[in-house]
Amino acid sequence: MTDGASRFRIYLLITVVYLFWGSNFVISKFALNEMPSPLAAGMRSLLAGALLYVVYRSMQGEDRPPLRRDEIPRLALLGVLGISVNQVCFLAGLSITSASHAAIVIGMTPFMVLFLAWLRGQESFTWKRVLGLCVAVVGVLILQKPSPSTQSASLIGDLLILGAGASFSYYTVYGKELAIEHGAMAVLSVSFLAGGILLLPVTLYFAKGFDFGKVSTTAWLSFGYMTVVSSVLCSIGWAIALKRVTASRISAFSYLQPLVATLMAIPMLGEPITASLVGGGSLIMTGVYLSERA
Repeated sequence: MTDGASRFRIYLLITVVYLFWGSNFVISKFALNEMPSPLAAGMRSLLAGALLYVVYRSMQGEDRPPLRRDEIPRLALLGVLGISVNQVCFLAGLSITSASHAAIVIGMTPFMVLFLAWLRGQESFTWKRVLGLCVAVVGVLILQKPSPSTQSASLIGDLLILGAGASFSYYTVYGKELAIEHGAMAVLSVSFLAGGILLLPVTLYFAKGFDFGKVSTTAWLSFGYMTVVSSVLCSIGWAIALKRVTASRISAFSYLQPLVATLMAIPMLGEPITASLVGGGSLIMTGVYLSERA
């Protein structure tokens, strides 16, 4: 395979991952309408961690040697700060704010990733990269013009989504370092399991008096999507890409999320195609291109 073909496949993989993550903003709403967000976050982390661990064990010996006991605490800390915090903040924030506002705030993630990567000596600032990020942010702001048909926004919800973005930024930067040491699947499986175990007391507390029988099929399908597709399959794709592409370049693709969320909101929330949608979407693509070419 040529370098050009390999590069194309990696960027195609990143695009697909962020397209699915973008749809998660809308699809998760169906589960959160019927489940408490802490319960959904805890179950999602545990199930995703278990599935990722099965994948990791099936691949063991092909890539890296088994993890040593003294390596577990470092990976567990990554799970606590990068998974537990992310899951709780994202689902709690999404449950009380609009999908469009959540998409706007999550669009700030590349700035946080670039800043952390710069502090760790992984990245350098260039004018073209900063320009690309700025153009994309403007596109996000234009794209997310408030609509009467959308859910009311919440300042607390927006701040929780910002916390989720900061947590994912930490996971992206430090996860790349650990993946080089231990392999991507080791980082994913142990960190997700650690995050799920930390949330276990909260999960059991909310599950104790919850009537699971009243949860609709639609809500369960929504939960399955955000667990299997968004957390497991997309995380594996993201980890594969993270081994070959810098953290800030991957995070630049997060601007695709609000575009996807808005396009899905048109049929599902009754929002029309507007000039802001076309103009904002074009700027997002331009910003991603400029950042990728930096």
